[in-house]
Amino acid sequence: MNKFFKKDPVLRKSFYALLVVILSILFFRFTENIKLSSAIPVVLNVLSPFIIGAILAYILNCGVRPLEALFDKISFMKGKKRLKRGLAIGISLTLLIGIIVAMIAYIVPEIISSIQNIINFLMEINFEDVQEKANELLIKYNISINVSTYRSLMNALQSTIENITDFLKFVPNMLVKLVVHIMSLASSAIKIIIGVMVSVYILADKERIVTSCKKMVYLLFNRKNSEKTIEITKIINTSFNKFFVGKAIDSFIIGLLFLIGANIIKLPYPVLFAIIVGVTNMIPYFGPFIGAVPVVLLTLLTSPVMAIWAAIFIFILQQFDGLILGPKILGDSIGLKPLGVIFAITVGGAVAGPLGMFFGVPVFSVFFSIFMELVEKNYINKTENGESSPVKQELKIEKQTEEVTKEEEKPTPQKENKKRKGKERRK
Repeated sequence: MNKFFKKDPVLRKSFYALLVVILSILFFRFTENIKLSSAIPVVLNVLSPFIIGAILAYILNCGVRPLEALFDKISFMKGKKRLKRGLAIGISLTLLIGIIVAMIAYIVPEIISSIQNIINFLMEINFEDVQEKANELLIKYNISINVSTYRSLMNALQSTIENITDFLKFVPNMLVKLVVHIMSLASSAIKIIIGVMVSVYILADKERIVTSCKKMVYLLFNRKNSEKTIEITKIINTSFNKFFVGKAIDSFIIGLLFLIGANIIKLPYPVLFAIIVGVTNMIPYFGPFIGAVPVVLLTLLTSPVMAIWAAIFIFILQQFDGLILGPKILGDSIGLKPLGVIFAITVGGAVAGPLGMFFGVPVFSVFFSIFMELVEKNYINKTENGESSPVKQELKIEKQTEEVTKEEEKPTPQKENKKRKGKERRK
């Protein structure tokens, strides 16, 4: 029977498809009376400490790895793996808890206070005064404008301010609900404590866990598919890790620099603006412009002169980030050219909105890496391991031409004598 299936691949595939259909029907018949929708939340609730632990371990590992590398350079810590790992986990966990506490205790109340001040300011705007000032400016600078156009502009301005006010009224309630949700989650202390313990154990024994996972993959698939699965997993981990860690550090520094600069030039709502600039900076290319718009507009409502200073300061900060800070921290971490990054952000934003803009770049980077690897392998196979490759032939010709040109440009005794005689004749 096995020999017969080997000889006829179409029959073998048909048999497998039929087997899958039969098993699916049997599974449906046995589970149609069981409410899986009610069982899934129960299973997730039971496994939630382990899910929390796995997520925490992945986040903390971003700090554990560089700390261990730093401890390796200290002489008395060399060879003491447990000590280095324990200190790295302890420091990373303390920093993460400190950041969460600082956000809940200081940053969130500051954001709510700033937003409330903006709402109060917007609600106090009298549109009759705005129209009078607009008329004064038009008369002063002798600007003629159609009555219908003028009314449309005033209505658009009024509706824009009202929409901004309505949106800002929603934000403090959303932040309060988020904090309450986090506090209620923290109240179930057992899950949090177990999750932290699980994350510590995962990090302490991560090499053995990774090895066990690889063994499981080799048991489930054949050697070729197992190696491919492990390779793709490594690409996914590297792309996400490098992009998010590098971008988070870069955005934190930009947000901090903006906060310092905003306090120096006396911008309003410095903490709120610094958070907007820092968070939107996580989106490559488009992020700085997205963050600049609300900052400049909200500053414009309080002081037009300060809005100009804010725009200039953000522009300088963006140039510093794009030319100096970003390349130093990120380098070529995602392996995408600017066109690929723009494509990933555009498609990600269209598919999933702001989250798509955040995750679009690393996701597209993974698919692009896998796609280019397949292209390269197929190209090499098609052109006899690349020996008769047209591209390689062109590169060889270009290289030979460059070498000939360099040889011709090299100074020789004959050329030097000709140059010397030519100079003597001119004299």
